[in-house]
Amino acid sequence: METGTLSIGDLARSTGTKVETIRYYERSGLLPVPPRTGGNYRAYDATHLGRLSFIRRAPDLGLSLDQIRTLLGMADQKT
Repeated sequence: METGTLSIGDLARSTGTKVETIRYYERSGLLPVPPRTGGNYRAYDATHLGRLSFIRRAPDLGLSLDQIRTLLGMADQKT
């Protein structure tokens, strides 16, 4: 992997998230699908790490996945 990128396992360990949960978040549109390496591995970056950390903490604030999706969508429109 390139410097500054994380494998799905590294991302999972960094956030305390199961690999299958990360894949679910990608499929559901909460987490952007990362680029792939030459070996066809997912290559996550700091943006993915920050977004996943937010997704993991938001339910502690009482937010549902739909509310999280809405907030992230609004944040994406600003950029």
